[in-house]
Amino acid sequence: MRNILAILLLASTCVNAQFYQIDYEVQPQIAFTPKAIEAMKQYYPDTKQRDEVIEMTKNIPSIDYIFTYNSSQSQSTINLKLNNSQQPGGMRMGIGPDIGEHPVFNYKEQLYYNQSDFQGKKIMVYDSLNKVDFKDTGKSKTILGIETKEAIGKHKDVDVIAWYAPSLPYVYSPDKYFGTKGLILELHYKYIKDDIEVMISWNPKAKKELKKEPVYKLNESLKKVSYPELISMYDEMNKRIIEAENQGVDKK
Repeated sequence: MRNILAILLLASTCVNAQFYQIDYEVQPQIAFTPKAIEAMKQYYPDTKQRDEVIEMTKNIPSIDYIFTYNSSQSQSTINLKLNNSQQPGGMRMGIGPDIGEHPVFNYKEQLYYNQSDFQGKKIMVYDSLNKVDFKDTGKSKTILGIETKEAIGKHKDVDVIAWYAPSLPYVYSPDKYFGTKGLILELHYKYIKDDIEVMISWNPKAKKELKKEPVYKLNESLKKVSYPELISMYDEMNKRIIEAENQGVDKK
């Protein structure tokens, strides 16, 4: 009898499982601390020019992402199709999520993976997911027709605000910050880097129920490289380029 009940419960869970594609507009914002503004004076001594630079940073182009998930993983993929509010140069500003263009999130391993290229060779880059100790605030709102609750938390020096759906029992998030008791539908986080406050907002725009559970496949044959290792590889490559250029100058 217990086995039959377990099978029925599993079958009921599978039937009720809902998998969505959620389209996001990711909006980066920055704010200069007094210390950052003071430091800017050496680069922009003219007050008018400095004010123009600060004003320009108030309109950073947004980035479109498409988020999907299954029973154990999720994926966020940049939508390269630009809308009228986006400009091709937006991504070159270097402000936005640092998860890459098409990460696959593995919550069991608490890692995310990105296929990338380094000097013409494909590699699999990975980094840690950040589990946040969220606390409910008691606030609620409806997002894309789904009831959500607000939760706040902190991971190291990053403040995180999440709106999650208790009716969708997944700990997932479209970014690397996760840990709520339900799927995160809206996400905001901020941190200070080089005396500049950076805020990233994942704003959901549309959802579409998927007819079947998505499957994510990683190329297991590729060499796996951690994100810190990749940074070191780039640093070493740049060092060799500079040394080669300097040797060329010395020969002259």
